[in-house]
Amino acid sequence: MKRLIVIDLDHTLIRNEQANATLNERLEAIRNYIYLVYVTSHSYASSYKQIVQAKFLKPDYLITSVGSEIYQQGVLLEENWANYISKDWNRDTIWAIASQFSALKPQPESEQTPWKLSFALDMTASLHVIDDLRDLLNFAGLRTQVIFSNGLDVDILPQSSDKGKAIVYLQQLLEIQANATIICGGSGNDISLFRLPSPGIIVGNAQTELLWWYYKTRYPRHYLTHYPYAVGILEGFVYFNVLPFSQIDTR
Repeated sequence: MKRLIVIDLDHTLIRNEQANATLNERLEAIRNYIYLVYVTSHSYASSYKQIVQAKFLKPDYLITSVGSEIYQQGVLLEENWANYISKDWNRDTIWAIASQFSALKPQPESEQTPWKLSFALDMTASLHVIDDLRDLLNFAGLRTQVIFSNGLDVDILPQSSDKGKAIVYLQQLLEIQANATIICGGSGNDISLFRLPSPGIIVGNAQTELLWWYYKTRYPRHYLTHYPYAVGILEGFVYFNVLPFSQIDTR
């Protein structure tokens, strides 16, 4: 039975080229036994560019835009996933409501997608703005979720969509159990991934929102690594016995 290896790109797989190369080698050695999935808050275009430039191992699936889009070898899975999350999603009305908040600055057009609206919270603004936005969207009867991460980013998604729900969709599609899935993340918007009943690796450089949630919940299925980025992933792989013993460097 294959495993599902899920890795966040944004705050987990960057900064250390040598460690990334080592991780590529380890994953390549078990490639026939895994489905490799990258997740990111960014658009397909920007994340694909990052994968190519950083020479990351090509994934089987790429989940972009905070879980609202799923790609298999560059092809958007529209028929089922996109149709499912489109129910009760009124993008124009949501945009009109969010635009009323002067403290929310729209992110570049490249980061706006059919199922994700992205803003940056003004650094001088109160976090109550996020609560007010949620309340107004709920009052309007709009089925959405507002995800705040990185102390700055505000993403509005369909209520039926986030990184965790996208992984559940893939688990069902590929017939992979939760205990055969390994989650690797460090972003604040990865919390939905770690809510899944799967083993999880939280890298040492994880963002404050995720660390706060980890210390609050303390689920035994999660491992907070000592090391950051790809080195932390490798540390977590050893902890969860993902790699064959012959791949573990004991020097």
